[in-house]
Amino acid sequence: MRNKGALLLAAAAFVFFSSDVFATNGMRMIGFGPVQRSMGGASVGIGLDAASILTNPAGMSDLGGRIDFGASYFAPSVEYKAVGAGPGMVANDGETFESDRGASPVPAFGLIIPATDQVNFGIGAYGIAGMGVDYAMNLYSNVTYSSYSQMRFAPGASYKINDMISVGAVLNLMYATMEYYAGPPEGSPGGQRAHMGASAFGYGATVGVKVTPVKMLTLGVAYESKSMFQDFVFNTGAGVDKLEFNQPSSATVGLGIMPIEGLVIGFDLQWIRWSETNGKNQPKYTENSSAASAWNLNWDDQLVYKFGIQYVVIPMLTVRAGYNYGKMPLDSTRAFENIAFPAIAEQHFTAGVGIGVGEKFTLNIGGMYSPEASLKGANAAGQGITSYETKMSQYSLDVGLAYKF
Repeated sequence: MRNKGALLLAAAAFVFFSSDVFATNGMRMIGFGPVQRSMGGASVGIGLDAASILTNPAGMSDLGGRIDFGASYFAPSVEYKAVGAGPGMVANDGETFESDRGASPVPAFGLIIPATDQVNFGIGAYGIAGMGVDYAMNLYSNVTYSSYSQMRFAPGASYKINDMISVGAVLNLMYATMEYYAGPPEGSPGGQRAHMGASAFGYGATVGVKVTPVKMLTLGVAYESKSMFQDFVFNTGAGVDKLEFNQPSSATVGLGIMPIEGLVIGFDLQWIRWSETNGKNQPKYTENSSAASAWNLNWDDQLVYKFGIQYVVIPMLTVRAGYNYGKMPLDSTRAFENIAFPAIAEQHFTAGVGIGVGEKFTLNIGGMYSPEASLKGANAAGQGITSYETKMSQYSLDVGLAYKF
């Protein structure tokens, strides 16, 4: 009955916490839950909590029975300035506008249930990705509003082949919401209609391997498939628009080193294939009744470097720190897209603590700071924007409770 109740709680978390998220590397969180995030997202070569279900399910084999539940308070600061000279644009001297979008809660729930000495089952419900801005003014005397959020529900299992090798796999079941309103207002030349209230379900999978050749060293490899979503359907007032917007595949290799008792060092290298879903002329309309302007994010693929260190000071106190870097995947010539979807954060500094509460509970607290990053460019010929600059910084506070059984 205890395990059944935990499964019901995971399902409830999946439904309740489907909220807006402003993510970091492109559109993805750097890690999931307070432990992974305070380690800079390093998690494929080391498995420290139930969030391994998402990043390398093979890591479940080393964790035993546990529940990890928590949330992040994620706050971006975004602004832009631009000068336009296209038809219908208002005179602008490069005034700076700040996004009114507030902070977002990001859920984290993971459960691992040992079935035998070799088999573990797991289930996770996590906020995975998102993006959005809310500007009261743009170059057309209109708002610029965008919002994307994605929640993932991941059931899976791991199998310990022997003391050296473990494998794992999870099914990724996803729910995403999307809205946007940008460009000239309705009724004006080239006017765009608001695209609000669309949602879609998606699916994919993650597989992983973890190898421990010697006691002080672990190696991990994980592959996440492309996430395939239903079309996002918008009722615009001028007909139905349908947008195909999937999420990219990724591959990660990880290394874990335990040189002395109580010290864990992790390093991950992740490749995210943004070009297959956010590349040239993507996302794309499969039906465009409102004659909406075509998308062209033109993102590149991205390499993300993740480093984390954990040290058990005393049995009741664990400290963590991390660093995460991924060069922004954006094309600087896509001026309007980069104002509406400014995925420009690159560096992330993280830290956290784990505080033991009795023998079975641990309170995990973490924080992340991403210093200001900026992107400049222009697209006078295609979009009438003669210059622009968009900036962003981020911080988050993470709190979670772990229970081992």
